Amino acid sequence: MKHTRLFLLALLFITACVQQTPSTDSKNTVSASAEDNYNANTTILMLDERLNKIDSLVFVHYKDPLGKDSLRYTRFYTQYSTTEAKEISILMSQITQPTERLEKVKKCRSEGKIWCFTKGEIFQTLYFSDFGGECSFLFFIKNGLFYYCKLQSNFKQIIKNTKALSKEI
Repeated sequence: MKHTRLFLLALLFITACVQQTPSTDSKNTVSASAEDNYNANTTILMLDERLNKIDSLVFVHYKDPLGKDSLRYTRFYTQYSTTEAKEISILMSQITQPTERLEKVKKCRSEGKIWCFTKGEIFQTLYFSDFGGECSFLFFIKNGLFYYCKLQSNFKQIIKNTKALSKEI
């Protein structure tokens, strides 16, 4: 009897340790994401559909983005908060532009970032730079990859306007 219990206990232990084959039922299926289906027309909005729910933004402008300290230039900034539909609409237009996906961040420094909110909760950060040429972009990070899109002229104007209105908090 004692040996039977030990045998059953060992059998239970062994079967518990064996890796199970994943089920193929509908509960365990995973749909392909926009990231998996990336192509030249993929947009930031396609990669994060939560951005459709933006109701407010905080534009953060680094005080000295081209300063000597490349590791700490983001520590000092001014910011501008908005719930204006026009500014949100222009951002929405910007994030529907085709992206370039990179495994490493571009060598250009960011000029600032945008915190995206819905119902008072931050849920995404977008980074921007308007230093010209290859260093004029909006980007975000998802799963360790960097997605860049070129700045539209109306979004460049929003960056200038919010920088002028920004305050140190």
